[in-house]
Amino acid sequence: SPTCRGCRWPAENAAMSTTEATPMAKEDVASQYVKLVSAEGHEFIIDRKCAMSSGTIKAMLEGSFSENCGEIKFPEISTPILEKVVQYVYYKMRYTNSHVRVPEFEIEPEIALELLMAANYLDC
Repeated sequence: SPTCRGCRWPAENAAMSTTEATPMAKEDVASQYVKLVSAEGHEFIIDRKCAMSSGTIKAMLEGSFSENCGEIKFPEISTPILEKVVQYVYYKMRYTNSHVRVPEFEIEPEIALELLMAANYLDC
């Protein structure tokens, strides 16, 4: 089953949908994980450390926003785009300061513009 721990790659191990998540105490989820919710309502539970690589998410979690409860809703970001963003933050964490050959991060041409806009907004 997919896991968030340790910022593992490949992408299919990067996030858990809440329907796949194992039961955890609410405090554990709030301290270790962040829930990102797409425009369609799909929830991605990701490692807090990985989420903090986004400047926007970091500001939301550390500031006095209502998002500092560990759940952030993105009504303007579709599920496929948010999923690709989640894949990227895990990719970024995996290969930052790495001494191995960094593989190319694949982006499908049909989502490139929308992904660029989301990445710009999220500062990642």
